[in-house]
Amino acid sequence: MNKIAFISTNKSSWGGSEYLWYYTFLRFSKAGKEVVASVPRWKNLPDEIRSIISNGMNVKFNTDTSGLKKAANRFLPKSLQLDYKEDGYKFLFEFKPDLVVINQGGNTGGIELMEFCIKNKFRFVTIAQAANEAKWPSDELNKRLSAALPGSVRNYYVSKANLNLTQIQIGQDIPNSKVIFNPFNVQFENDIEYPEVKDNYVLANVARHEFFAKGQDILFEVLSDKKWKERNLSVDLYGKGENTYSLNKLKNYFDLKNVNIAGHVDPQVIWKNSHALILTSRYEGLPLALVEAMLCGRFGIVTEVSGNPEIVTDGVNGFLAKAPKAEFADEALERAWSRKEEWKSIGQKAREYARMKIPKDPVEYFYEELINLNL
Repeated sequence: MNKIAFISTNKSSWGGSEYLWYYTFLRFSKAGKEVVASVPRWKNLPDEIRSIISNGMNVKFNTDTSGLKKAANRFLPKSLQLDYKEDGYKFLFEFKPDLVVINQGGNTGGIELMEFCIKNKFRFVTIAQAANEAKWPSDELNKRLSAALPGSVRNYYVSKANLNLTQIQIGQDIPNSKVIFNPFNVQFENDIEYPEVKDNYVLANVARHEFFAKGQDILFEVLSDKKWKERNLSVDLYGKGENTYSLNKLKNYFDLKNVNIAGHVDPQVIWKNSHALILTSRYEGLPLALVEAMLCGRFGIVTEVSGNPEIVTDGVNGFLAKAPKAEFADEALERAWSRKEEWKSIGQKAREYARMKIPKDPVEYFYEELINLNL
């Protein structure tokens, strides 16, 4: 395999779901393979893409389409309108890849590219970075996915739960599938010491500010209870996102003086100052924040969604809230609080399990996986 095209179909923005394909792209390039990266022309082009462009590497923008076609469609009846959805992928005819790697922010966003590859006989694999029980494919999309996914060389998911949910959503097995892992931002073997408990026990919420996915509103509702306001517990929120303004407003609405909104901070700094992680997500893939916390000897108090219960054993190396609702998050946090003197040892168990479960180098793991595909 000498020519590989890496294509992101996530049109919203650059984020954590882009790093696996990005670093694997660099790994293939370093190995002397001919590679091309194709991304949407995001409003804010990330430094990672700017960097590979400035280094002369091959980058295409798959949302660039013909302005003439768009203009013509304004005047043509619907039955005669010109199709420009595939324009952003036509560079593949010239590049002639041995493999197309389709990265999806969710589990359905690459369907048009899958169909394009099947129609034009390009071998491809898919990566699904998340699956959402609240976002069900329409009947039409079900039919399209049911036909396209078996046409892939392999369909990769970041948790067994995401794979299982996708199979339920389309009502059929996806036999050509495998679970992989995303790269993390802490050292696999690190010596970050457990912080001394001074005035407060400190929890970290490490997640983009996006209520519908990450559920910070659930966390705030829990913390608004009088008992949590009166305990020596504080919560630091790290990250940013489309709901940052709303996050600050909700914090003030609940008068959460024990909550600090800190923005983006290096993960190793976060875990140097935090005793545990709390995530009240409504859906996930397998959250990097949880993996990183566990590798640093910090356990998670997390909702029992997606890949979380695949690495958290309730009451052993972390605590699971049965559903993303305030009453269940409160119950899990209460159980954790009742064992606060054990937090350091529970974190050590989390570290041990993460090192056993997660590959030391997820990018090398995925690189070898692609190299060994029987094309």
